[in-house]
Amino acid sequence: MNRRRFLRASGTALATAALLGPTASRAWAAAHAAGLPDALGIQLYTVRDRLPGDMNGVLEMLSRFGYTEVETAGYHGRSPEVVAAVLQAHGLTAPAAHVGLDALRADLDAALTDAQTVGHRYVVVPWLAPDERTSRDGYLALADDLNAMGERARAAGVTLGYHNHDFEFDTFGTDRPAYADLVERLDPALVVLELDLYWAHVAGYDPVALFERYPGRFPLWHVKDGAGADMAQTVVGQGALDFEAIFAASETAGLRHAILEADAPSDSLAFARESLAYVESLRG
Repeated sequence: MNRRRFLRASGTALATAALLGPTASRAWAAAHAAGLPDALGIQLYTVRDRLPGDMNGVLEMLSRFGYTEVETAGYHGRSPEVVAAVLQAHGLTAPAAHVGLDALRADLDAALTDAQTVGHRYVVVPWLAPDERTSRDGYLALADDLNAMGERARAAGVTLGYHNHDFEFDTFGTDRPAYADLVERLDPALVVLELDLYWAHVAGYDPVALFERYPGRFPLWHVKDGAGADMAQTVVGQGALDFEAIFAASETAGLRHAILEADAPSDSLAFARESLAYVESLRG
């Protein structure tokens, strides 16, 4: 950070502290020192076992735990209007939605209209089918496709994103992961990256190193953890990932939304509660 930027940031911090008062200003300072965003979210795929029968109850519980944001993965038989109303009733927003690539290709306009209705600012491609990831050319073609859709999304006031697993880091027998081909082919003005911290770690890549290589490209994170030789998914904070170091690099990443997730927790609400408590503890 250069001297001018440091002085400007310091002045902002002092002004904020004066407005908040001593107790709140200490909490604000701790949060920003840790690199955590003010709001924390959860990917609703985590609690998908409960949502079809009781969306209202589940969202109420997540709000009580302290979540203020969610990321959707389908609407579980509800209309976008109903989803928007239930979110609002519980003081929640849904800045991002996972929408399958096939659905976007089939009717991008419908997905963008739904996003506008619910209030999603990002529509994120969550997964890539095996037949589209057999070569580097497949990833380059995907990037071109995403760029084209991203331009249409931008015109609608929505930003397109891409969420990784571990397979994007296949090197195809070289020393360069295909993820690098994908990221460098994507237009950062049209498509952002949602880094799944867990899957990057499973693939053998340090999230912080990715942030440093592609600064500002990762406004969305999936905060997920795993432990043991097989990296079985755990409550966040009980596994192998160094979240203090990762969140300390949030400014480099360009982080705006930290979204907690587990793929198949044995008790989804317990995971949501305990994981949020851990991440909040990083504020100091």
